[in-house]
Amino acid sequence: MRATDFEYRHQTLLHLVVVGAAFLTYLFEPDDIVWAFVKDHTTYRAFLERLVFGTGALLILGSAVLRTWASAYRGLGAADGATLFVCNGPYRYLQYPLYLGRILFALGLGLLAPVLGNVILLAGETLLLLRLFGRDYQDAAPEHLRQYREQVPRFLPSLHPRFPADGFRAHWGAALRKEASKWGLAVTMIVFTLTLRDRVAEILAGASFVVWVALNIPDLVRSGRKEHA
Repeated sequence: MRATDFEYRHQTLLHLVVVGAAFLTYLFEPDDIVWAFVKDHTTYRAFLERLVFGTGALLILGSAVLRTWASAYRGLGAADGATLFVCNGPYRYLQYPLYLGRILFALGLGLLAPVLGNVILLAGETLLLLRLFGRDYQDAAPEHLRQYREQVPRFLPSLHPRFPADGFRAHWGAALRKEASKWGLAVTMIVFTLTLRDRVAEILAGASFVVWVALNIPDLVRSGRKEHA
């Protein structure tokens, strides 16, 4: 199971397609997965909603933190031709922090979708990540990654760094721009947990997407040019 060149170059696009397909299920199911299960509980309904959506907010916030941290240090490793794989940031604790961040995000965001949408989101993201993982693992040069793979867990982070840092300077500005939508949706989920008002969540989610597009227009344009070069 290995991602194609198109899948690898357009990960964000395919992620948005899966998210869009998940929320289009509102055309067939009017209730999100949480409301579908708690609407018959008249006494503790609001408490249960806030408990579940609060958990979702923590998942999305965790995703935003992890993916921003990982994006700030992304690009290290075998590409520099070194004889020993080098890393920094979260890559010292686990091999695939960006993928773990996507899983946390899908779990949290799925709580806002209908039951069918939740299934589409989780299944679609899992399939995409498995294919990306297959490509990453097969394409990497074994001589550069052997020690790293032996010492650092793949997805479940270690409590302590398992590989020496290389002193690479983090690019926090670029990372925050790239992950702006995750931070916006974390705020959306927190506000929705407090208010339980659908309209508020819709406005904030839409604003998060618009801000993300505005901040990343140069990167999106460059990506399109590379594709047509």
